[in-house]
This record gives sequence, C-alpha cells and structure tokens, in this order.
Amino acid sequence: MSIHIRWQALLITLGMALLVIVLVYQAIGLTTILVPAEGGIYIEGLAGSPQYLNPLLSMYNDVDRDLVSLIFNGLVRLDVGGNPAPDLASRWEISPDGRVYTVTLRTDVRWQDGVPFTADDVLFTVDLLQDPGYTGPADIAQLWRQVKVEALRSDVVRFTIPEPFAPFLDYLTMGLLPQHILKGVSASELPGHPFNLRPIGTGPFVVEEVVNAGGHISQITLSANPTYSGRRPYLSKIAFRFYPDHASVVTAYQAGEIQGIGRVLPSDLARVRAEPHLNLFSALSSEITLIFLRLDDPNVAFFQDRRVRQALLYGLDRQALIDRVLDGQGAVANSPILPGSWAYDPGVPAYPYDPERAAALLNEVGWTFPRNSGEVEGQDAGSIQAQGRMRQRDGNEMVFTLSVADDPLHRALAEEIVHQWRTLGIAASVQVIPPGEFHTVLAERRFQAILVDLEVPGDPDPYVFWHESQIEHGQNYAGLKSRRLSEIVEQARQATDQAQRAALYQGFQTLFAEQVPAVLLYYPVYTYAVDEKVGGVQIRPLNAPSDRFRNIADWYVVRRRVVISQSGRRG
Repeated sequence: MSIHIRWQALLITLGMALLVIVLVYQAIGLTTILVPAEGGIYIEGLAGSPQYLNPLLSMYNDVDRDLVSLIFNGLVRLDVGGNPAPDLASRWEISPDGRVYTVTLRTDVRWQDGVPFTADDVLFTVDLLQDPGYTGPADIAQLWRQVKVEALRSDVVRFTIPEPFAPFLDYLTMGLLPQHILKGVSASELPGHPFNLRPIGTGPFVVEEVVNAGGHISQITLSANPTYSGRRPYLSKIAFRFYPDHASVVTAYQAGEIQGIGRVLPSDLARVRAEPHLNLFSALSSEITLIFLRLDDPNVAFFQDRRVRQALLYGLDRQALIDRVLDGQGAVANSPILPGSWAYDPGVPAYPYDPERAAALLNEVGWTFPRNSGEVEGQDAGSIQAQGRMRQRDGNEMVFTLSVADDPLHRALAEEIVHQWRTLGIAASVQVIPPGEFHTVLAERRFQAILVDLEVPGDPDPYVFWHESQIEHGQNYAGLKSRRLSEIVEQARQATDQAQRAALYQGFQTLFAEQVPAVLLYYPVYTYAVDEKVGGVQIRPLNAPSDRFRNIADWYVVRRRVVISQSGRRG
C-alpha cells in the first residue's frame, strides 16, 4: 500500500512540474496588447454655431461643413492628392469629346432611415441646384443650370455639359439629398426646412440629438449609422459642442468638457502646447493668404506696373511674417496652386526677401526718395531708406490703403506688412473692415489692396480667380486682364488628359510669377488637437478642414486586451 501511494505522489509531482514548464513556456512565447474596440464617445469643441446641416447650404460655415462631411456623401470624393475617387458612384465613363459623364451608382447604399439610394435622389438634388431660388454659391448654381441630367436606370445617371470641362468631377463631390424626405420642397423653401437640423444622409454618422439652450444650439450628438455601407467606425458616437470663439474652445478642454479642439489658431498655440496630454496634428490647409491689388483702379495706377508689383513682393519678409505673427503656422507661397496638388510646379520662380532688389525696381520706374535741401548732387537718393521719407514720382507719393478684416490675426499681419513696406519708402496704411462688411467690400471691389484668405477648390482650376471674364461679376477681384493667361486656363479646363492639364498649369504658374497680379503671402497650416486617450487619429493633406475626419473609421476611445504570440498570432 505505501509503495503504491509513493508512486501516485511521484506522478502528481511530475505532472505539476510539467504543467509549470508548459505555463512558463507559454508566458515566454505570449504577450498581451491593447487593440481598438467598438464603443465610446468622442467630444470635440468647435468655434461657431451650426446653421444648415445640409450639403447644398453648408458652404459658408465651417461648422456646418464639418458635420455634413460625417452625415452625407457625394458621388465622388477627393483623395489626398486631390484626385477624384468613387464614393456613392462605383465608376464613371467620360465620352471622347469630354461632354458626357455616365455614372454608375453603388447598389448597396441606403439612406440612414433604411430607404435605398437611387438615381432619383441624384436627379432631385440637381433639380434643387438648378432651381432659380437656390441660395447657395452663385458659381455652383451657374454651372448646374447648364447641365442636363437623366437617369438611364435606377443605378445609372448621365450628365451632359455644353462643352468640355475637366473640373466637372469636382462638382460631383457635393453631398446628395434624399428625395423621399424632401420631395416637393423648393430651393427657396429649403433654408427654412427642419431637415437642416435633423438631416438624413448616407454617411457613417447620423444625428441623434440636438441640444438647444435658450435659442442657442450648444451640442449636436451623432451616432454610428447602422445602415452605413462602408467600414463601420469604432466610435459609437461623436458629440460636437459649440463655443463663441476659438480661445473658449481651448478653455473648455482645460475644464475637461471636450477631448478635441477642432481648430487651433496661432494665438492659442502656446496654451495648447502647454497641455501635456494633447496631441497636435497639422497640415497645409486648402487656402492661400494673399493680397489682391486693384489693377484697374486709376487712383492706384502704379499697381499696373509689373515692376512695382514685383518690388512689393521682394520687399516682404514673408517667412518673418509667418514666424512672428503665425507662430510658424504657415509656408511661404510661390504659386496660386497648392503644394501637394498634381498640378503644382515646385520649380515655379520664387521671390525671396530682397529689399535691395525691391528698391532697385522702384528706382527703375521713377519712384525715388526726394532730396533734402542740404543734400548735394550725386548723393544716393535711391537707397532703401532715406531718413523716414516716402518715395515720390512727379511729386506724388506712393500712397494706398491695405484693407483687412477686423480680427486680431489679420490686423497683426496687416500692421507688419505695412511696416515692412514703409521701410522701403512706400506709404501704405491699414484700413480695418468690420467682419460683416468684409465680403461685400471684396465683392464690390471697394478696396485698393486687400488681405484675403482665399479658399482653393479641390480641382486646381484657377479660372474663377484669374480669367479676364471674371473681372466684372466673378471672383477676379484684382481685375487682372491678361489674354495669354486667360487662354492657358481656358485650354486647361477643356483638356481631359491630366498630364496635358499639368503642363498647361505649369505655364500658368510661370506666367503668374512673372506678372505678380497679386502678392502671395503663405499657405496657412491647419492645426487641430486631440487628447492622447483618443487613438487612430492621423493627419493627411486637407482639401478642406473637414478632411481631418477622412479616416474617422480608425478613431477609437475604447480598447480591449488580446493575447498574441511573439510571432504576432493571436492566442
């Protein structure tokens, strides 16, 4: 009996030893990691208020555009290089003459209320854009009123345009509206419709709650769309909270009210950088900050001389502007086409800061410093500075006003620009315009020079800003009249081959640099901040600020632990 018990004890001991060996081996070969999991809410603060969560009406308000990008889809989207890619469309064909676009729709898409998306929704949206009562941007309405659209099948739509127009696919990025909800609503009635705060789209998130406090919308919560045809996001909800200004958004983060800051202005960077748990993400935005010069105003006729315009550009230390006023949040602009675009020419002629060259150009066209009575003949009257005096020609000083919107950033920029020009002997002064009047002053050309943040569309077509046909009623605010430049942009918007367009735009950029029809300053950097507890956030080139949500499906706040082997396989 005792021998039998001893053998049992030995077997138990050996078994336990073997178990320990196995566990140790597994412990050595396995580890645990945290991976993204579904669930949770991300809360972001935005400066401003929502008005129209409607893709046809959201163009004038960045808050609206942010939310619309998560709720709606267009037929086409733009990738990080600004190239058209399928969205609600699965593919398209362009006729050899460049006038007919046949678009095949995806058949797996449903509206957020479960109703299938069809060609009828496309036709309905276009009908609203063509309606004389449409209140959106005039250039969009003007284009769509020239387009014939017809449904060939429930999943095929044909667009016919009067002449080849290469940027047409860019206009198909606009979000589409559901016919079954808005049928019978005219374009003039659309701005007052309840749909604008309770929209139904096809995007990854749907409006769940609108919090209205005392007539002011303080928060809108979006929840993951259960009918979404794309990749389902990890986040269950996104809440947007609205504040009166950008500084208040930073304060809200410091108070623990939000996890993300939708936009960080240069004036708030120091506060944000001091927050140890905030991650900052930056990319060039789809804007150019520049100064339009009135080339057709006889009161500032000196702007019509190309050498004067070149001198104004050579005479600005644009990198110093970026460093001192923007806290480094910008890149010197040498082209009206954005870097990163397929049309951008990195070899375009540049204008480095060269005050000596600026002074020489001004002297060359007769804008020199007057002599004091005590100066002798031969004494240099054309130096960069002459005891604070202003340059003159035929007894007249080079005097003009630089108009600017009434906000701290643009006022500071204008003051620094005017200071630099005055050291060259140019008598410029700042004219501050109330924010509500700025766009009217610009549109009515009631300025001599004006500092503008110019938003550039996804397609690099520069027609609306620089073609001579746009001087009177378009957006050629400078009044540039150049037949050669206009011919180039005409040819480029009719060419369907991208390589041909790129070659034409290279010529456009070279000619623009030679003529200097506007003083290009910088490409602004868009910066946003997200708490380190939010994972998956990435920064990529932005066609619009709302493109920061391009990879929203990868964002997460919930994590789960999984066991993996050292070979990377899950246990």
